[in-house]
Amino acid sequence: MHCDTGIQADGRGSKVAVLDTIHGGAVIARRMVESGLQAEAFEVYHHAPNLAGFDLVVAPVHLAPDNPALALAKTAKKKIITHHQAVGELLRGRVDPDLEIFEVTGTHSKTSTALLLALMLSRQKKVLSHTTRGLEIWQEGKARLLEKGLSITPGNVIHAAEVAKAQGVQALICEISLGGTGLADYGIITSLSGDYRIANATKWASTAKLQMITLAKSGAKLLANSEASLSPDVSFARGGRVYARPDKLIVAKEEVHLDLGEDLDFLGYETAIAGAAAAADQAGIPRSEIAQALSGFDGFSGRMKIKRLPNQTFFDSSNSGLKVRDVARALDRASGSDLFVVVG
Repeated sequence: MHCDTGIQADGRGSKVAVLDTIHGGAVIARRMVESGLQAEAFEVYHHAPNLAGFDLVVAPVHLAPDNPALALAKTAKKKIITHHQAVGELLRGRVDPDLEIFEVTGTHSKTSTALLLALMLSRQKKVLSHTTRGLEIWQEGKARLLEKGLSITPGNVIHAAEVAKAQGVQALICEISLGGTGLADYGIITSLSGDYRIANATKWASTAKLQMITLAKSGAKLLANSEASLSPDVSFARGGRVYARPDKLIVAKEEVHLDLGEDLDFLGYETAIAGAAAAADQAGIPRSEIAQALSGFDGFSGRMKIKRLPNQTFFDSSNSGLKVRDVARALDRASGSDLFVVVG
């Protein structure tokens, strides 16, 4: 758990510098100003702003320590927090206490987990999902796109929370890059495997993603892939408390029959199904309804979705998280003499 920096309560006399306008800094600074704080956003990749007059510096977790602005702030012993922490502190106490908030982070399966969770929750609640697909309202298993083009940088959680209030939803699901903000009632870590370097190769991405734990509010529940070797409230995927098989979902040793779509790339969705089911179960959705939500499910567009046309079959995995293994799996499933692979 973390200690607040005083952004909300007694930070009104402090001046705050928010670094990196490219990755949500301007959004965070604007919300600070609207909250009565003295804040300014700075572009730090082509400029070295003078931060001498600022008391608090808010920097993205991926910013390299040798970035001139960040390095000077450290030399001057400025108080420095991450974008994630700033967003959590700005919104804490300002969102409807009855709104259930789910945050999803990890090295893979984030979007699919968030979307499947929205699908499951929407059987009982009006849900807003914020993912790389955009902002979508979910009701009774159907999604309606509200807005495209938002990145999953933590700053955009501010906008998602505003839309959630305007739309009167009961649950908000946010896919977030490199960790949680501390707002979540349920924090989900889909995976830490396939780790990679950030901040000019000075730290591991998994370290940043663990903000889901270090920034967690009191009473929040942590759900994590069993391979992450954490000590969550609920583990999922192979070896976890909740895991999936092509024909069944196992929750605490209870088996629930699954009737997934014939064309579903199960291996590509195995983690997401388990993670989403674990979160939905913790949120009180009956296990039978979780299974019903998955009935006939054959994938999301752009995420190993099979499209069949007369004399043609498309394996659509046109998303930014495409990996070589996805292409290999599509080739393994394909057959026939006229095969074409388009990879971008």
